[in-house]
Amino acid sequence: MTDRSSRTTALPTTTALRRRARASAVLAVGLSIALAGCAAEPTSSGDTRAQHAAEAAAAEIGTHSANSPEITLLEMVAWWVPEGAVPAGSGTAVVEPLAWSGESAGSSATIDIRVTAQVDATSSTQLFGESWSAGSATQCFRLEWQQYEEARRSEIPCPDGPAPPRPTPAPRPELTQADAERIAAIVAAGATAEEVDRALRDAYPQEHVRIETEAAEGGFVAAVGIPAERECVLVFRDASGAITFPNFRRISLEPGEVGCSTSLYTNPPF
Repeated sequence: MTDRSSRTTALPTTTALRRRARASAVLAVGLSIALAGCAAEPTSSGDTRAQHAAEAAAAEIGTHSANSPEITLLEMVAWWVPEGAVPAGSGTAVVEPLAWSGESAGSSATIDIRVTAQVDATSSTQLFGESWSAGSATQCFRLEWQQYEEARRSEIPCPDGPAPPRPTPAPRPELTQADAERIAAIVAAGATAEEVDRALRDAYPQEHVRIETEAAEGGFVAAVGIPAERECVLVFRDASGAITFPNFRRISLEPGEVGCSTSLYTNPPF
């Protein structure tokens, strides 16, 4: 019978300990090199990222909501399709309008675009950091708007050749400070509200201009506006002949509200 108390445990020799230390060191160096290689090597294609960037640029244009019937089709193209390089996803994109059709932002409208995206190479030095190669992509999309909705986007074949010139919409009509002074001068020179009304209509015969005049408080008030642009000049002449520009809430010019009217002074909606 063996006496367990007499057993002894063999201790590793100095040579064995040195071998184990060297093996651990080699393993640690190999693991470090492997991980560094994983961090530096691109983990995704730059071309794929460029495709995503092109889609992001098209999606951003499509977020415009076609809920303002006063915006024309040409203005949609000019204002909503950016000029020059713009940030998109992991890179940049240049967007060219190719074709446009329809009526306005308040109805159905379609814009075809070509998006050329570029992505620079990125190599992360962090463990498990994201890296990718340089890449590029050119994609074409059709954006279709219905009123009150964002655009429906679909990919289409890209045509050959350059894009057509970008449209240049006509300048928007507006009432400037010079117009306000002109209107005030007409109101100051008139003897009656009827006379002022005739003079204002002679001065502003355009169809897009709305004019109202009304007797009020021993004097008269005139309202000259451009409803489509939410523009309005309100002038009051009191019994002594003094001219003032009464304040009013701009929300009253929005669709469905009273608009540019003499009632902004005689019967304010708020």
